[in-house]
Amino acid sequence: MRLFFRIVCCFCLYFLILAPAQVDATTVKGRNIAISVRVSPESSFVTTITFQADRTFIKQISRARTKESTCNPHWVRATMAVNKRLYWYDHDGRLYDPQKSQLLLIPAKARQQVEQFVQIVEQAHYGNPLPWEQVKKSFERMENATVVDLETGQRFMVQRRAGSRHADVQPLTRADTMIMKEIYRGKWSWKRRAILVEVDGKFFAASMHGMPHGAGAIRGNAFPGHFCIHFFGSSTHRRTEPDPSHSLMILKPSGLLAQTLVRAEPEELVGYFLTSLNEHDQHTLRMTTSGFSLPESLLSVQGVKRQEDIPRSDEAGLFFVALPVHVDFVGQNGRKRSGTWLFLLHREAPWDRWRIVEVQMDYP
Repeated sequence: MRLFFRIVCCFCLYFLILAPAQVDATTVKGRNIAISVRVSPESSFVTTITFQADRTFIKQISRARTKESTCNPHWVRATMAVNKRLYWYDHDGRLYDPQKSQLLLIPAKARQQVEQFVQIVEQAHYGNPLPWEQVKKSFERMENATVVDLETGQRFMVQRRAGSRHADVQPLTRADTMIMKEIYRGKWSWKRRAILVEVDGKFFAASMHGMPHGAGAIRGNAFPGHFCIHFFGSSTHRRTEPDPSHSLMILKPSGLLAQTLVRAEPEELVGYFLTSLNEHDQHTLRMTTSGFSLPESLLSVQGVKRQEDIPRSDEAGLFFVALPVHVDFVGQNGRKRSGTWLFLLHREAPWDRWRIVEVQMDYP
């Protein structure tokens, strides 16, 4: 996969230099800037493309007016290296200098330029968010595919053996099974992970769990059964509607997670928070918040279940919402508990996104 992206990066750089009108029609002599995209701050799977930008753009960045401001690192969409300086570009379209805790006040044309660069890199990094009904026409039974874990970049081969509502697959060889188990840190798990599925050079956004179950038919692969891969619109064997955890994970490799959270109503945002908590997805969990430090008692929760539909709050205002939610959860000691958690949400303006600013687990 990394070799593929190196080829993509080289092609993009070559194309952009030959056709500078794609980047800036006034480019004559420029300097390189490197744009990198990853799904989370901890992800080792990174796509970087180097572009040639004109000197005016470089000056607008390096000499921009600034104001004191911080950025939630889990809300960073891309990083940009210019003149040995590293900048953060967030999902709200703002550019930051993280070392100085400053927001750069750059002209509209420069913002458009950065946005264009970032979109090109995202197209190389993320997969196609096609629904399962279309994906299965390419990923047919007995077809081989490559699974790429979006956090580690590790990849392994699988074969689709069955499945109508989703793909039932098996690792192709013993070596593929070992790679998959390494992704799950040596222990099989039902936890969902964001992945890309490559079939005949096409990359699809998907989600997998890591638990062998049922029957397996590939001899010698050391995998006792099969596991499931979900795409948009997929559902489990028992339910006809998509699984919330798989749905959340599919948003990540499609590049649609941030815009989904931006549009979420308070009840939906709390739902994403609880789903990511259950999946131990620290990145998505912190994307739903204002960046405050989460209590250790919350982070140590091993699993959580919530009511199916979180009702709208009776204490909802234009800028603040208090949302009590009854949950069943398993603590660090494995003890099952139930309780009502109070979520406090805030937004700066009626057109701004909601953020969780506090979680009270001991709410009566």
